[in-house]
Amino acid sequence: MISSSSFLLQLSSALAALPAVSSFTISEPPTPFKWPIVGTLPDFLQRGGVDKLPEIYTNMYEEYGSIFAMSQMGAESIVLSDPRAYDSVLRAEGKFPIGGAEGVDTFVNYYRENNITMGIKSTSHGPEWKEWRSQLDPDLSVAWKSYLPSIAQAANQISDVAMHEINTQQVKFVDFVSRSAFDMFYTVIYGHSPQTTNSAQANPQDIEFVKSAKTAFDLTGVMMTNPLEKMFQTDTFQKFNVNMDKVMDFGNEKALDYLRQVREEESVLVAEDNVGEEEEGSKCPVQALKNGSNSLLGRLVNKDVPDDELGTLTGPMLMAGVDTTAYVMSWLYLNLASNPDVQTKLANELKSVLNGADVTTAEQMKSLPYLGACIRESHRLTPPSVVNVKKLEKDVDIVVDDKTYRAKAGTQICLNLCAIPWDERYVDKPLEYRPERFLSDAIEARKGTPSEI
Repeated sequence: MISSSSFLLQLSSALAALPAVSSFTISEPPTPFKWPIVGTLPDFLQRGGVDKLPEIYTNMYEEYGSIFAMSQMGAESIVLSDPRAYDSVLRAEGKFPIGGAEGVDTFVNYYRENNITMGIKSTSHGPEWKEWRSQLDPDLSVAWKSYLPSIAQAANQISDVAMHEINTQQVKFVDFVSRSAFDMFYTVIYGHSPQTTNSAQANPQDIEFVKSAKTAFDLTGVMMTNPLEKMFQTDTFQKFNVNMDKVMDFGNEKALDYLRQVREEESVLVAEDNVGEEEEGSKCPVQALKNGSNSLLGRLVNKDVPDDELGTLTGPMLMAGVDTTAYVMSWLYLNLASNPDVQTKLANELKSVLNGADVTTAEQMKSLPYLGACIRESHRLTPPSVVNVKKLEKDVDIVVDDKTYRAKAGTQICLNLCAIPWDERYVDKPLEYRPERFLSDAIEARKGTPSEI
């Protein structure tokens, strides 16, 4: 028979061997009143809806703090204001995390419903996404420096006509900026500028693409913040699809035209080779074209990407480039125009360093610290998006202000870009445009302080 003392000793040892049970408490993030079915959508609309996004996220940060939740028609979101908490989410994800593009349901649904392979790959995750990214990265992200000369040439052409086009009201300033973004991105993809900023030379088809791209992005914002648009197939939803069709048709047509040119040049070079006139070093006709081209398509044409997939690649890339770049450029110009002293400092730096030359190398870009500071400060004060959004594939615990919150798989995690960057506890006079914040000495001075964030 086992004595009571021996039994208690064995029981104590057995309990000690059990895995430790976590003692922390899972907290619930604060949230506006949540209605059945529609969730917090009424609160969002009452605060101003999609037209008041910066004000909404600023006010909710002030009201609820560094973390709060939202729910719209079953779509659950947790909004974080501390980038360190957001970074902890990114680090907790697996090998193939769900990317930000996958959370933009309007585009994801359009690509899937229309079976657009490259669009599906670009807005997915996992091996398919890795394959898509691996095809592009060497010739886009890695080779970005090689596109600088052609971008500079396109920018030169834009500058030459800017004064005339805007002062004579040939085109509105906001449209001129969108066309400028289109011309530069088109140059990267196809190797030459379509010069849509020059009314005398612009192709109506190119201008129509810019309009369709802008419209599709504008309607995306409306549809993502009001799921009823898709549910009831409203005019907004139908208009979005029409403009996306135009974007995809344009991309297909331009890519196929380019590929036809490649095949024609290939035939010519093959014929020359047959009569012994091939130049030394041009063993492959298509390689010869690629070597003579600074275009993304020129680099991709030799890769095992089907022609039809190249066609579905270019439209979305151009559209994304036009919208985001135009937005960033517009705010940068407005911030500079609203601060003449900053504009003067920047002009002095450009004159001193470049003396009228174009920026065609990475080294030149590094030699312009005040320009870089102007761009970064514009991002802080007027970010291209109110929030960064991504969807979770698995449950993740998030620690904010010493409390632990559990974000379940499928939840959208958002980083509020209108919170800390506009909070005077972290940024001195946050609503003023001061590029000096991002010069090296100022960055160094912030280290070890709350403002370092």
